[in-house]
Amino acid sequence: MVLHLIFAAMLVVAMLAVLVPLARGSATAGAGQAAGPGGATPVELHRLRLAEIARDLDRGLLDPAGAAAARNEAARLLLRMARQEEGPAPLGTAADQARAALRRHRVVALVALIGLPAIVLPLYVRLGSPSLPGRPFVAAGPVNPASADLATLIGQVEAHLVEHPDDGKGFEVVAPIYMRLARYEDALRARSEALRLLGETPDRLADLAEARMAAAGGMATRDASEAVGKALAIDPKHAKARFLQALVLEQDGRRDEAVAALKAMLVDAPAGAPWRAAVEARLERLAPSGASQASAIAALPAGAQNDAIRSMVEGLAARLKQQGGSAEEWARLVRSYAVLGDADKARAALAEASAAMQDEGSRAKLLETARAAGIEEKAQ
Repeated sequence: MVLHLIFAAMLVVAMLAVLVPLARGSATAGAGQAAGPGGATPVELHRLRLAEIARDLDRGLLDPAGAAAARNEAARLLLRMARQEEGPAPLGTAADQARAALRRHRVVALVALIGLPAIVLPLYVRLGSPSLPGRPFVAAGPVNPASADLATLIGQVEAHLVEHPDDGKGFEVVAPIYMRLARYEDALRARSEALRLLGETPDRLADLAEARMAAAGGMATRDASEAVGKALAIDPKHAKARFLQALVLEQDGRRDEAVAALKAMLVDAPAGAPWRAAVEARLERLAPSGASQASAIAALPAGAQNDAIRSMVEGLAARLKQQGGSAEEWARLVRSYAVLGDADKARAALAEASAAMQDEGSRAKLLETARAAGIEEKAQ
């Protein structure tokens, strides 16, 4: 009996907590409406974008002029989103609104006083089990408020872009956030839309190449390589595009060229370039290369030498099979198989390359290279 009285008291307290604010009249209601719902605002998104711009500036991905332009665009996006949140002006006089609000409050209070007990108490009598023993509380795990706020902000931008799919700056704002969250497919879509809507610049092309590589699991796809090439055609000194080009060269098996490209970046780097450390770290990862790489392989036991060389050749073969390549790359693969004594694989690579090549001149050079290595094309 005592337990039921406690539950009844809790019900009364809960009802009062709801009804007392409703009884305060239209002034309180109006104030509540002015306050608006809680949650993230466009200002918070603007601050997040400014922080992202500052990080890109520190990393050298933006120059001061580009950073200033990005801040201006972020401010314009903030103004657009703020204007969209403004609703239509209220109708009628303040007194009419107050009387209507008071009537609504009284109706709600009456329904609550009668309806809540009439619904809750029978349900509890039928379904409740107050005699059940207590159960230990199991925590679901901590929730990161920052992650929740970021998700809210991203949701706001996504809703804005659904309503305004031609807002290229909106896509440009959200793309770096997708990259930070490892949502690479979303980042690729956003950067593709930004490029389509706003036009090609070295920054946008390099960003698109980065997203394409990330979405492909770090692989330098042909589309990514093309975007890098376009960026460098516009600005041969673009730092991010040059770094990505070095990654493309590395994955193509052209390690010496990749090392040379990275060393050239260090030579051209201005004093205090924030990306210098990343370039130096990549150079250390690529070492040994060229002569030092050959020396390292030569220092291995005979069986290990063959395994190391074969591993490099198989890596080149896998990339060419998946992505295709130039006549020089196919010729290098055929020669490598010939040196390893894998004549069957060399002929198979030659046949695959010949079938893929449309240019007769390149095909003729490939066949000449193969014949010099002792590999003849299979008769059809």
